[in-house]
Amino acid sequence: MLIYQDFLETSKLQTTVFTPNFTFSTSEMLKKLLNMEQNIFDGDPFILPLPADAPKEIPRITLDSKDKKYKLEVAPIRINFFRNKIDENDKIIPNDIITSAVSLLTQLLDSLGTQCDRIALVIDRNSIKDDAAKVIASHFCKDNFIKEPFDRPSEFEIHSLKQYPFLEKFEVNSWVRIRSAHMRHESGIIHPIINIQQDINTKAEATKIYSKEDVTIFYEKIYDEFDKILKLYMPKQ
Repeated sequence: MLIYQDFLETSKLQTTVFTPNFTFSTSEMLKKLLNMEQNIFDGDPFILPLPADAPKEIPRITLDSKDKKYKLEVAPIRINFFRNKIDENDKIIPNDIITSAVSLLTQLLDSLGTQCDRIALVIDRNSIKDDAAKVIASHFCKDNFIKEPFDRPSEFEIHSLKQYPFLEKFEVNSWVRIRSAHMRHESGIIHPIINIQQDINTKAEATKIYSKEDVTIFYEKIYDEFDKILKLYMPKQ
C-alpha cells in the first residue's frame, strides 16, 4: 500500500514562468543574469549556441551552483528554476525554495522588461520500494486485474489530469504521474523506487498576462494545493 508519509521528502522542485513576446539576446541576457542580486549560481555558465529558428523552449543559457543544488535555465519563452536534492542529507523545504524562486523570477521579469503569461510548479517525490511496479498496481487496480494481467509488471505508471479554477484568478491544469523507476544511491547500489510527480500550471488557452503580484500569489498558495492532492491518492498511516 502507498501511504502519504512515504512521500514527504521532495527530490526535485521546479518553478517556471513563461515569457511571451520576448526579444531574446544571449549576450544581453547573460550580462543581466551575472549581475543578479542572488549569487547562488556560482558554477560556470553554459551557453548553448543555436540558430535563430531553433525551438524557443530550448534553454540558451544555463546557470548552476557548484554543488548542483540550484539550476536556472533561460529560453526565449520560459525561465526555469530548479532545486535538486543532491544526497540523503540534503533536505528540500518546498515553501522556503518557492519563496526564493518567486523573488528570483519576479526580479528577472522586471530586469528583462518582459511579461508572464503562464506559471508552473513541478514537484517530484521518491520512495524506495521493493517490487515498486506491483505496489502501484495493487494500490490502484481491482483484485481481478492484479491476478491478471497486472500480476508481475516490471514497470507500471498511472497519469491523471484535472482542470479547474484555482483562487478564482487562475485556470489550471493539475497533472499527477505515479510510476515505478530506479535510483542510484551514493554507494552505487540501484534501488527500485516509486516516483510521484505533480505539475500544476496555468492553462495555455487562458491567454492572460499575469502581474508580478499574480505570480507571487500563485506561488504563495500553490504548495498547500499539492499536499491536498497528494492526500487524495493515498491514505495517512
